Amino acid sequence: MGDVQTGPARPAWRGRLTDPAVPVLALVCGAVAAVWYAPLLTWAIIGGLAGYSLSGSV
Repeated sequence: MGDVQTGPARPAWRGRLTDPAVPVLALVCGAVAAVWYAPLLTWAIIGGLAGYSLSGSV
């Protein structure tokens, strides 16, 4: 008997794309970027909350 294939062949890049290391690497890069921009993000959040409270939306 010959080889039986159960489904269509998947390309090699698809295995790398679904590897658990890819999302972990993306989260690590996001965390590093957030730490790098922490002062800017802090002031942006404080400014947004102040604008929200001063606009009468509270």
